[in-house]
Amino acid sequence: MSGTWSALLEEALGAGTGPAGPGPDAPPAAGGPAVERLAVREGEVVARVRGGFEVSLIRPVLSEDEWERACAALASQPVFRARLLAGELPPAVARVFSVLGLDLVPRGWAGLVATCSCDDWRGRCAHLAAAVAELGREADRDPFVLAAWCGRARRDLLARVAAVARDPEATEPAGGPDGNGHGNSDGDRNGDKAGTCAFDADTVAGFWSAPPLPCPFSAPSGVGARVRAAAPGALADEIPAFTRARV
Repeated sequence: MSGTWSALLEEALGAGTGPAGPGPDAPPAAGGPAVERLAVREGEVVARVRGGFEVSLIRPVLSEDEWERACAALASQPVFRARLLAGELPPAVARVFSVLGLDLVPRGWAGLVATCSCDDWRGRCAHLAAAVAELGREADRDPFVLAAWCGRARRDLLARVAAVARDPEATEPAGGPDGNGHGNSDGDRNGDKAGTCAFDADTVAGFWSAPPLPCPFSAPSGVGARVRAAAPGALADEIPAFTRARV
């Protein structure tokens, strides 16, 4: 994994990535136009690029449930927990989000709505590239701007990680270990003792509805609370088990 946030952003959104690269006459990002102003808010990065061009990078924000999973995973790892509670957000955190199926850094341009006020419609313009480069520099100075872009302010993220660190049991979703009101001690799933979701094909509504998805995974009762808190379900064992900081 890249060693800086700017490198991660360059890898995901740098010049030439994705199906539509910069226009043929666009200068490289390193020598592109200067960014005069950059602001990061929930779901959007806005920038003013020299020449009066306005750039916007819009992304989906993470839901409350997704943030709960991410904070539980971070709090479960001693190194990440210590770094976060010290006010740091190391680039390796992006790997934890990725294992959970979440993106702290967008995976590519396909996950963004990117606009610029210039008239270059041949691809991503030099102004977008300049905004991404400036966002990378800002993230190296204060990586919590990426969390803000995803919908969680620095103080809220740190407060939630601290709360989970104090009380790991708080990470278990309300209603039972699987987060949907389903217990895992006797196989009872919404009153279905066989452990399968109810589906009545004899009714009109049942006939015209799609077959139900399998019931959510419930960890066996012997699985430790730390693992369940880290990432409920099959993703639990994939979280990198960091035990010491990399020198």
